Order: sequence, then C-alpha cells, then structure tokens
Amino acid sequence: MTATATTSGTGIRRSGLALPSAAALWIGSMLYLATQQPFLYDSILQEDRFVEWLSATLFIAAGSLRLIAAVRQRRAFDFLVGLFCIFVGGEEFSWGQRLLGFTPPDVFLEHNTQQEFTLHNFADIFGRPKGVLILSLLGYGLALPILHRTGAGRHALERIGATVVATRVALWLTVAAALLIWYPVELTGEWVEALAGFLFLIATPISFATRRVAGGAVLVSAALLTFVSARMAVGGPGLVRCAALETDAVLADVTAALDAYPDLVERNVHKRLYTAVQEGYVSAEMLNYLGTRCEGETDPASDRRKRYMVDPWGLAYWVSSRRVGERVRITVYSFGPNKSRDARDIRASLEFAVPPYVD
Repeated sequence: MTATATTSGTGIRRSGLALPSAAALWIGSMLYLATQQPFLYDSILQEDRFVEWLSATLFIAAGSLRLIAAVRQRRAFDFLVGLFCIFVGGEEFSWGQRLLGFTPPDVFLEHNTQQEFTLHNFADIFGRPKGVLILSLLGYGLALPILHRTGAGRHALERIGATVVATRVALWLTVAAALLIWYPVELTGEWVEALAGFLFLIATPISFATRRVAGGAVLVSAALLTFVSARMAVGGPGLVRCAALETDAVLADVTAALDAYPDLVERNVHKRLYTAVQEGYVSAEMLNYLGTRCEGETDPASDRRKRYMVDPWGLAYWVSSRRVGERVRITVYSFGPNKSRDARDIRASLEFAVPPYVD
C-alpha cells in the first residue's frame, strides 16, 4: 500500500512539473520562431505539416482515452468531452480528405468556407470556429472549476459525471484562451490548438505512465503522418496533366479580362477560385476553362469539379495577385498530387506592368 501511494505521488509531482515547463517552452518557441525565423514558422504551420498533425493526434489521443475512462466509470459529461476531442482532432485534418484524396459532397464544396470535409467551417451554423474554441477552453478550464468550488455546483457536476481539471491545467487552458483572444502573431491559432490538445490529454484521468506512453505515441504518429502526407501522391500522371492544363487555362482566362475586374490587380488577393468568383474578383463568365474536359474524365465528374472549381484531387484551385510598385504577378495553382501547398504545387503565373486603367 505504501509503495503504491509513493509511486502515485511521484507520478503526480512529475506531471505537475512537466506541464508548466512543456507549455511555456511551446509558447516561447512559437513566439521566437514567428519573430526570428518566420520562414520556418510558416513552413511548420501549414496544412498537413507537423503542428497540424500534432494537434490532430493530441486531440484524438485525449478523446480516445477519455472515452474509455468515461465508459468504465459511467461518467456522461466526460464521455461528451471525449467526443468533443475526437471531433476537434478529426476536423483538424478534414477527416482524411487531403490524406486520402476524396472529393467531399456538394454541400461542403458549396457552403463550406474552406471547401473541405469539415463541419466547423460552415459559418452559418458554427459561426467563428476560433470563438467556439475560446468558449470551450474557458468553460472547461475556468467555469467548471469555479462551479466546483460551491457545494451545489460540486454536487451537480458529480451527478452529470463531470471530472473537473486540476488547477494547474485550468490555468494553462485559460492561458490558451487568452492567446487566442490576443493573437500576438500570425497563425497563433494553429499552435494554440496543439497546446489545447496537449492540455486535454494531460487532463485525462489516467495514470502518469499511460499518459507518458500516449505522449510518445502522439509524437511518433504526428512525425510519421507529416512524412507520409508530404510524399503521398494520389492518382497518375493523367491527373497532373489535367491540373496543369487547367491552371494554365484559368490564368489565361483571368488575365484576358482584367479590364473588367481591376480589383484583382489593385489589391493583394489570395483566395480559392470559387471564393474569388463569389466575392467578385473574378467572373465565372470569363472562365472559358469551365467548358473543357480532361482526358479520360467523364462529363458528370468534370461538370461537378468545374461547378465548384476544384482540382482532380477534390481540392480548391487558388488564385493570387501580388502588386509591388507598378508590377503585378497573378498566380493560379493547385496543391497537386500530394495535396499540400509547397514547392511541388502545380501553378501558372504571369507578371506584367500595371495597366493604365488601374491608376
């Protein structure tokens, strides 16, 4: 009995010391990279890079362990927290859309602000995802512990099966929410999500040894998925040729009608092609590529892709314009067969002097 208690106490103390060190190191490292190494910072925070996979695996690990514990202990609220973590983790990597290369249903292509297989990007339903996450962190890390300090609140939380996080975890959950509100550097939300996933894992009512094993498994999984997603190509050379032809055609269509849509060269724009059309930067009428067909592609499949302006891998075509002085560069690109924005994008660009009508 004595040995067990000592071991357990040592585990609690180790966990208590590890949390502030790890959280502070993570926050400090991200702020340092953002200000001193912006290229590296931007690189690791892009979609399907290490930080995103780390966030996903942390939340999924936390959710899975929480669900198991909740079922064993018959705690309903803890079960809902586990489902929430699984949901956040799945949404983080679009439930495998980019990894597997499938095209989401039409409702996602038309109404999802990212044209991805996610629910949190339905703005009309979920509003601002960052706001929802802030409220979740404050509710779980601040409101529940405060409620637990009252006799009636403690009784109510026990009745619904809610395990209240330790004070040290509650503090860092509040810090994570504050960082999302403050947003000190660009892409803050991406690495704060990883911090939140780590905190939910720490808060899971499991032994220190199990938590340590889970943490190691998360790091290995995130690194492996980063490697696989960067190199995994779906489809053959025919899809690559199709995307290359379409990016060339979209660029030609857009640049041929700039006199009618000068906003594209008057401002720096970087949007999904479908969004650019919706917001008036580009007109669907100017896109002659919409009437073309790729070799071997059936008419229904081509019509569906063109309707939502996605590439052969089911991801959005992007259009960007960057003006420097009197020069403008317009680029149209696809993420390509590895479905990631990187040096292997399929892209077409044209740089030219600003036309007189823009002045």
